[in-house]
Amino acid sequence: MQVFKRIRELGPRLLLMAACMLALAPTVVISVPASAQQITYLSDEEALALEHQTRFSRLKRLAQTFGVYPEPEFHSYVVPRRFMPSDFYYDIPVLRIVFPENTFFDTASSEVKPSAIPIIQAMAAMVDGDVPDVSMFIAGHADSRGGEVYNHNLSIERARSVARILESAKKRPTPLWTIGFGKSVPLYPNTSDTNMGWNRRVEFLLASRPDAIAYWLQDQVVDVCRTSDPAARVRCMRGFQTERKEFVAERVTRVRGGELVERSKGTGDAGTRKPSVSGDVGRAKVAAAPTDRIPIRLNERRVRVESIEH
Repeated sequence: MQVFKRIRELGPRLLLMAACMLALAPTVVISVPASAQQITYLSDEEALALEHQTRFSRLKRLAQTFGVYPEPEFHSYVVPRRFMPSDFYYDIPVLRIVFPENTFFDTASSEVKPSAIPIIQAMAAMVDGDVPDVSMFIAGHADSRGGEVYNHNLSIERARSVARILESAKKRPTPLWTIGFGKSVPLYPNTSDTNMGWNRRVEFLLASRPDAIAYWLQDQVVDVCRTSDPAARVRCMRGFQTERKEFVAERVTRVRGGELVERSKGTGDAGTRKPSVSGDVGRAKVAAAPTDRIPIRLNERRVRVESIEH
């Protein structure tokens, strides 16, 4: 009887204690033995591959969210570690996104069309959600109409026009690089308006290091002169062999007042400086990237970079 009497006396206090415990319940931490936890640790190379696949999936999703049309071509590549600077020890995936020229510009113009703004906003959203060390290159291309110097300068200005809007749209300090290839790297033979529309294009390339993108740009000739017509391909390749082969990628920087600048301003000889390269015969090893310029020389031996199929 004494026990029940004591419980009745303590009843209000017990209720108060129970209420306090419930209130504090969210802060209670239950420790789990380390042996019971399922934790998977990724190697650096596995982490790079996962970042790349996530980047690809996120861009596909953002393209749908922002209503990007026409949908671009998506390509993935792996740059082998042996072609990277000596201080890097992993294969590097590179994501390449190709848009036809009429997506961004009218013919013979470097002014971005209003209809292209959602595409640039989607690219900005993508890099804002990416890992901090990702780099992006914006590459401009032209078709075979017009002179070599004119097309080279136009492709540079187109890449810079896109970069200016992208730099203003993104929130994070992701490094942007621009480069123009003029008419030197045709995707298709310049034999129809449709083919020339694809050759007048803008490409976005992303990787965890700018050196990897620079290497791929040297080896991009694996993807020129697409056609099922053997004779047209031979003519296209002969023309390709006579075009400019040396270019310079420039890092975009922001100065006081928000203006974007590059080191040189669309001069016809902007890419004539010969890069310093080493490595296997026909496969240039990329030198460590300087702060604001990377020389690019197209690899005419056309050795294929390993491709990833999505």
